[in-house]
Amino acid sequence: MVMKDYGRSVLGGLLSSIGLPSLGSSSGPTKIEIKHETSRPGSFDGSIQALFNPNTLSSSASVGWRTVHRATSINQSAYALQFTNWSVKAPTLSFDLFFDTYEGAPSSGGWGSLISLPNPTALHTTSSPSGESVLPYTNKVAELLQIARELHRPPNCEVWWGMVLLVVGPLTSLTQNYTRFLADGTPVRAKLNCTFTASADLEAELRSSDVEKTHTVRLGDTLHAIAALHYGDASRWRVIAHANGIDNPRALRPGTVLSIPALR
Repeated sequence: MVMKDYGRSVLGGLLSSIGLPSLGSSSGPTKIEIKHETSRPGSFDGSIQALFNPNTLSSSASVGWRTVHRATSINQSAYALQFTNWSVKAPTLSFDLFFDTYEGAPSSGGWGSLISLPNPTALHTTSSPSGESVLPYTNKVAELLQIARELHRPPNCEVWWGMVLLVVGPLTSLTQNYTRFLADGTPVRAKLNCTFTASADLEAELRSSDVEKTHTVRLGDTLHAIAALHYGDASRWRVIAHANGIDNPRALRPGTVLSIPALR
């Protein structure tokens, strides 16, 4: 299961635990929020809030079973299924995010502050739209596919809808469709199809002691700290020093790429 509901009991099934607030509540509908890492693994200090909530959420997961033919005759065939451990695929969660700034940004009194889903008909039919580019909103989502300089990989994410944690994992697929433009070509309406893949820990392999890897030295790093990070044992610092020809363990230059040997 991908979703985790921390505000109420799970009723069963992937989508049954959402329990969205009423659209008529005084505080308005809770918007989906994508929390993401910015510079430190596991620290979700970045935030992207949806302008409009999606109509549907789609979850997908698969487990591979190999078909084994036990017996074959003229009239019938007998089969068995054999589980293959390496064919398990991580669950995914997909949904569409709508962005509409044709009537201005939500904070300026556009439709984003009035209704929860975009309306194809402008609210102000007798006046010119006060539209602005939708790109500042869509680009924030697209940046989740880019390698973060401090992380050396795309950021991990937590997708929340109110008290419900929908999925923890990176954005692995994004399709952007721009559907409305101002006279000068400025895009003001877009639909983004997002797919997040569940991942318990993106750093698990990096911390595994039996996998050879590299480490980029940062300001304040020591061989003891690096050994503790990758091996779980600070006393293993001599393994790293020997592999990299380091005579003085206190003379580490930030930016140096160290080889971290696998422990056998």
